[in-house]
Amino acid sequence: MIELLFQAIAVIAYVICGFRIAAFSHGGDFHRGYSILAAILIAAFLGQCIHILFFKDPVTLWDAIFAVLLAIIIMRTKGNVAKLIWSPS
Repeated sequence: MIELLFQAIAVIAYVICGFRIAAFSHGGDFHRGYSILAAILIAAFLGQCIHILFFKDPVTLWDAIFAVLLAIIIMRTKGNVAKLIWSPS
């Protein structure tokens, strides 16, 4: 029963991550490498959601916490993949 709660938390966090990165507006200035990395991250997040939902991969508390932390970090950077890698000194 508690595993279903962990699955729901992880799936919601991964969906938030994927859609926040997809909704990022670069304002016309973008780097192709970061765009490719963003596409890979979106596919990975949404692929992980599909894997959890359809293949019933057991999700532990630590998986759910990791997903929530990723969602927090991505929301703080407003979906900017370049800010995930490089930070101002």
